[in-house]
Formats: sequence, C-alpha cells, structure tokens
Amino acid sequence: MEGRALLEKLTLHYLRLRNYSGKVHVVPNAISTVGNMTRGAAYAVANITVAHGEDVDRVLGARRAVGQAMQQNLRFAARIPDELEIAGVGKWADSALVIRCCFRVAPPEQWCVRREYRRKLTEAFGCEGIETRFRI
Repeated sequence: MEGRALLEKLTLHYLRLRNYSGKVHVVPNAISTVGNMTRGAAYAVANITVAHGEDVDRVLGARRAVGQAMQQNLRFAARIPDELEIAGVGKWADSALVIRCCFRVAPPEQWCVRREYRRKLTEAFGCEGIETRFRI
C-alpha cells in the first residue's frame, strides 16, 4: 500500500483502509484474547500492607467492619451485592504483611469501591492505631 490511507472501519477482526487511489485494503487483526472489565461481575481487590507486629485478627476485624459499613451505606449498597471476602495474609514482605480482600461489585464500580474502601480503612486504622506500611 503506497502513500497515505484513510481508516474506514476498525473491528476486533479486521481494519479497513482506503488509499488515495480508492483501493480498499482489509487487514486482519491478530487479536486472540479480549478482556472486558465492565461486563457481568467485577472484583474490587484491595491489598493492604501492615507492620509485622500488628495483630492480624484485629486488622481483619477492622477490615470486616469497614466492609460492612460500606454495604450499609446507601451510596454503596447497590454497588456491593455480596459481603467482603477476606483472603487473609497473602504475602510476607520484608517490612510488612500484605492482607488481601475483595468485594464482588457491579461493573464498572470496582475502582470507585476500592478507592472508598481504602479511604475508610485509612480512617479506621488511624482510630485503631494500626500501623500500615508502604504499598507493594
């Protein structure tokens, strides 16, 4: 194909170009996998790091309480159909414990729910005196 071309159509399967002389070129796409984060159910995953010396049960209790409060909040109740799922200590890092949890949420609410959960958890940890670490 010589010179410039105008993109006429772009799909998951092909793109169609037309050059200045009017010739149409159909180029197949080599897309083999497509991910859609706004369909069906989504997950708001939150990995929170706390100091090694923290009482894990106390940390999990604070996380659970914040999750329940969000579910009861009118602003978030419709976005969070299920209870917070706490996976527990997901990793022992050099300077922290990484504790993982997630909400099943209505898409595309995963980012909004995760941001609000982290914000509320920061407040709760401050009130409880739970020491956090850098985010891994």
